[in-house]
Formats: sequence, C-alpha cells, structure tokens
Amino acid sequence: MIIYNIFIAICFALLTAEVVYVVVSLARKKRAERVAYIRSFKKGKCIVIFISTLPLYFMGYLYAGTGVARSLIETIGQVVNLVVLKYSFSAISALMQDNLFFTITVYYSAILVAINAVMVTISVLGQRFWMWLQSVKARFSAKDKLYILGYNDNNLDIYESDNKCCKMIADDVDEDGCYGMYVRKIYYNSCKSFDKVIEHIFKGVSNGKIAQHTVVINTENDDKNIIICNLIVNKIVATESSKRNNLFNRLRIYVFGNSVYSDIYGDIVERSYGCIRYVNKHQKIAMGFVDRYPLTQFMDERHLDYNTACVRENVDINVCMIGFGKVNQEVFLTSVANNQFVTMGTNGVKLKAVNYHIFDKNPSENNKNLNHSYYRFRNECSDVDEAQYLPMPELPATEQYYHLDINDPKFYDIIRKVSSNATGVNFVIIAFGTDLENIDLAKKLIAKRREWGMENLVIFVRVEDWKKEEHIFDENNCYVFGDDKTDVYNIDEIVADKIFRMAHMRNELYALEYQITCGNNLDLDLYLTTKAEANCDWFQRRKQIERESNLYGCLSLRSKLNMIGLDYCSQSDERPALSESEYLAIYAKDDPIVYATSSDIIEKKVVSYTLDFPESLRKNLAIHEHYRWNSYMISKGMIPSTKEQIENEVAVIDGEVKNTNGKNYQLRRHGNLTTFDGLVEFREIVARRDKRPDQTMEQVELNKDVIKYDYQLMDDAYWLLAHNGYKIIKR
Repeated sequence: MIIYNIFIAICFALLTAEVVYVVVSLARKKRAERVAYIRSFKKGKCIVIFISTLPLYFMGYLYAGTGVARSLIETIGQVVNLVVLKYSFSAISALMQDNLFFTITVYYSAILVAINAVMVTISVLGQRFWMWLQSVKARFSAKDKLYILGYNDNNLDIYESDNKCCKMIADDVDEDGCYGMYVRKIYYNSCKSFDKVIEHIFKGVSNGKIAQHTVVINTENDDKNIIICNLIVNKIVATESSKRNNLFNRLRIYVFGNSVYSDIYGDIVERSYGCIRYVNKHQKIAMGFVDRYPLTQFMDERHLDYNTACVRENVDINVCMIGFGKVNQEVFLTSVANNQFVTMGTNGVKLKAVNYHIFDKNPSENNKNLNHSYYRFRNECSDVDEAQYLPMPELPATEQYYHLDINDPKFYDIIRKVSSNATGVNFVIIAFGTDLENIDLAKKLIAKRREWGMENLVIFVRVEDWKKEEHIFDENNCYVFGDDKTDVYNIDEIVADKIFRMAHMRNELYALEYQITCGNNLDLDLYLTTKAEANCDWFQRRKQIERESNLYGCLSLRSKLNMIGLDYCSQSDERPALSESEYLAIYAKDDPIVYATSSDIIEKKVVSYTLDFPESLRKNLAIHEHYRWNSYMISKGMIPSTKEQIENEVAVIDGEVKNTNGKNYQLRRHGNLTTFDGLVEFREIVARRDKRPDQTMEQVELNKDVIKYDYQLMDDAYWLLAHNGYKIIKR
C-alpha cells in the first residue's frame, strides 16, 4: 500500500501543480490572452489532468486483480471516456474503499476534468451573454452613439480610439472575426446587409433621447461605401422636412473614400442635407503633415525677415518628392495651397515660388485628376486676352518632373544638384513604396547628406505603421509622417479635428461680426439665431470647396506665425505664452488695429476696416494670405472670371436673382482670383454697378471690399487660438 500511496501522491501533486499553473497563468494574462487560453483547453492545454489520471485508474485495475495488459487497455478507455465526461468508478471501487487518499485524488481529477469542460462552455456562452449585455446597454444608454460600418483592422483602431460613446461595429463577419472582436471587447453586429442597421440608426436619431449619432462608413470597398451612402441619403430625403433640415445637428456621417472618386462622394455630400462628410485618407495625411511640419519650421532669420514676413531674396526653397502616388500627390496639393511665401521686390512684396522636383518612374504629370484641378489654370489661362481679366495671379509653384527610378545612377546626382544652394532650404519627401522601402531610402539619403556635407537637407519619410519605440531615425532633420493609426483612423482626428474646429468657429464669427458691422444690436436672441443659421449654412449650403477654403486658411496659421518669429502650441505646454498686447506689438506694430463697437456676447473685439491699407508687416501677411488663397483655389481647379462676368453675371441665390460677382462654383470660376492690387479694381467694378444715387462711392466700396478678409485671420489669430486651447509663443 505504501507504493500505491507514493504513486497517488505523485498524481495528486501533478494535478495540484497544473491547477496552480493555470490559475497563475490566467491571473497574469490580459483579457484577450485569457479568453484565448481558456478556449485552448479543449485543444489539450490541460492534458496533464488526463496524464495524471492514467496511473490512478491503472492502479485501481491492478488492485482489483486485473492483469497488467488488460489494466492498461481498460485504463486508456476510461480516460478517453473522461474527455466526454463519462465517469465510471466501479472497476476501481475496491481501492477507493480501502484507500481514502486514492478516493480523494480520483474525485479531485474528475472535478478538474469537469471544470476544464465547463470553463470552455462558459467562455462560449459568455460571448453570447456579453453580446446581449452590450445590446441592452446600447439600447438604453443615454451616451452619444458611434456606429462603424465595415469590419477591418482600421475600423477596429477607430473603435478602440473612442472612450466616450456607446459604440458598435457592423458588417458581415465570420465566426473567427466575431470571436476576435469579443476578445478585444468590441461590440459588433454581424449582418448580411446594412438596411436594418441604418433603420436602427434613424430610429435612434428620431427618438429625441440621444444627443449625437456618429456614423463612420469605411468598408474599404468604394462600391459598397457608395451603396450605403445612397441608402442613407434616401432615408434622409424621406425624413419629414421640418426634421430633415436640422438632422445634421444630431447625425454626423463620415465616409472614407478613394480620392479617385472624390466627385462621386462630393455629389453624395451635396444631397445629404449636411449629414454626410467625405473623408479623403490621403488628404488627411497631407494636412497632418503640413500642420506638423510647415516648411517655415525649418527656416530661421537666415531665411526669413521677421520684420517683414518675407523670405530673403537669395533664399531658394526646393522640395524633392520621391514617388508621386496618392500620398505625395495630396502632400503636393496641400503644400502648394499652404506653403506659400512672399519676398521683397522693387515694387513691394511679390510671390516667392517653391520649386517642386518630382521623381517617379512613371510620367506622373499626365494625370486626369491634376489636369482637372491644379493644372486647369495653367492649361486654360496661359493664352487668354488679359485685357478681359483683372491682373492674372501667378502660378502657385514651379514643378519639374523626373522620370527616374530610385535605382537610376542619376537619381542621387540630381538630388545633390537641386540641394546644392547653401543659402537655400531643401526638403525631401519620401513616399514611393512600403514602409521598409521608404525607411531604407531615408537611411541612404541620411548617409548621402553626411557625405555631401548638406546639413540643410531636411528629410521626411512616410511610414504607415510607425513604431516610435524602434528609434529608426536618431539623426536630426529626418522626420516621420503619415502613421495611419494616429493621423487617420482615430476618432478625434475624424470628428474633432482642431483645424476643422477653428474653421467652423471662423464661419460663425463672420456671421456674428456681420450683424455688428450692419449696426444690429447683437443681443442673446440674435446671437443664438445667427449662430444657428451660420451652422446650417456651413453644413448645408456651403460647397465643399468653401469649407475647405476656411480649413486651409486655419492650416496656414502656424506658417504665418513662424514668418514673424512666433509659433503656437497647446495651452498645457510649459513654454511661456505671449499676452494679446505682446502679440499685437509684434504683428501690428506699424499698423495698429482699430476696433469698432464690440459685443460682450462673443467676447471678441470687432475690427473696423477702412479702404486704407498702409505698407506694413500686417499688410504683407494679408498679401501672403491672398496669394495662399489663390493657390488653394487654383489647386482645386478654379480659374479667374472675366471683368464682364464679375460685373454682369447673375444667378438665383437663396431664391432671388443676384449678381454673382464672378463667383460660380458650378463652372469653377471666381472673381477674386487676381493679384492683391486686382482686388481694388474688383471692388471698384462691383461698387460702380451697385451704387445708388444717395450713396458715395467710398461708402459702396467699403461695403464691397474683400481685402479685409485677407487681414482677418491674423487679426483674430490670438482670440481664435485661445478659444481652441492654444497659445502663441516665441519660436
């Protein structure tokens, strides 16, 4: 019996060791690992339990007088039965009656076998119960709702980036996908089509209980995205008109789509009564890049005259773009629309064009999208009768294309030649291949830069999945951009983008200031009414190009501040902030701002503009802003209107026949696409046309003047930034 007890003790110890191992393993694992670990029990993770049971049954059979061979066969059969929870102790009952320790150990193993099976079962049932619980929470929660249509890794990142809303992912998801989302605690709705989900969304919007419904459509299939959008548009159109017009306040829909189909998505946005907003992934990457790395960040007093906000005469600005696919095309267009500069000429400030050197093995300048947008002005306005137009704006930039593979022996020679101006600023933007290909070329250019002795060559490399802890680039003047998870598939970047917030706020500000400049008393009622109308106008009436015009204006704020030796950062930053008076002492030192009667309601001084714009730093920045606006409009395919169109073109606007002043977004023309001096001629044309006998020409021109809009961004910069969580600092 002693020998029996020794073997029983060994089995008991093995079973206990397995229990301790499993408990410790579960305690140390995170939820995802823990669920997967439990479900792996059925695949033999707890085989020690069954191995420990083999000698127990073998001893029981031997004790009952069964032969060795038969005992072994019977033991294996009994243990196999244990796997399916078929217990039988009759054959080993003799030893159980004579040895309490044996009995305890046998029952101990039987209980562990049952627990093994029950844990797997509970895990599977737990998934069903968790889903039911999440559906109950979603139905009755008073939180804002987030619906993500489409199952893919990017949408999982969006889901996990939000910690405020009651959220759900919906798509046709297989069993493995459902299990994967359950492991990550992601609530999902596995559905063959989105009809019921859309019905549920609109039912939630109409019940009046939830403040906000946000929908992200990103199936990574444009056909599917467009079908979903059209289903939603049909639901919006079918909504009662009194509710439909305010639907955009509670229903925000963001659809990700390929920029190749931007016009199709634009049409959907136009028909959605302000509810649907198009998200161009590559444009978001480009805007994030320009916001984080304006070219002025790498320029100092050697390159910029802070007293005039001008680039010094001998400074050339060169940008080499390696690859001209979707990312770099958007970076190019966004950079052209924001990285604009002026320099001092003999007759005042003039445009200082950035030189773009574009490397791609394909003839990438032959591009239908670029010909439709950026190159339309060059292609259609190069040989017009200039007498019919206001002074023509200059081309926003210069471009030179090189049909070279990066393996071509000439590649490095051209980069070196382009960047050889010691007094210039030179940039390389790499976005031609995979992350590793881009990183590898960046490392090679870092080595080349060292060999050439060109420390003024700044390198940017697009890395889609950037692991900051890898420290790939320890060199100065090499920067990573375009991390999808941070810059694109992040709920704050989608719905709470700081640039969008500032642009939207400026739109409201224009409307409120208009009430004041018209002499109206801006009391609380008028304030709320005006703000609501401006909000409706922004989402429902303004074209995408108009909204983006405001966006790109705010995007250029940092660059403009850099040009006068300033910058902005979060208010939580430890660097000391400038006061408003300190900011104005720099910005408006030689042209003080004159304020009109303001209103305490908007907590902002209203600037009083005249027709006198004296030479000053302030005027230089206004000229810079107009040239930047010209560049943005040209990048979107807009061309100038003729003088005759400015004076005589009419259209039905808000139900009335009005003069367009040459602004026609359907035909992509604008009357203000001209030089800064051309804006003076513009206001004279429209003032002569609209002047009444009881008015002076000056009164009418003051009303028609558009130059003041080029001043407003920097005039209001301190207030705008402060009310969005930022502060102005010295560089």
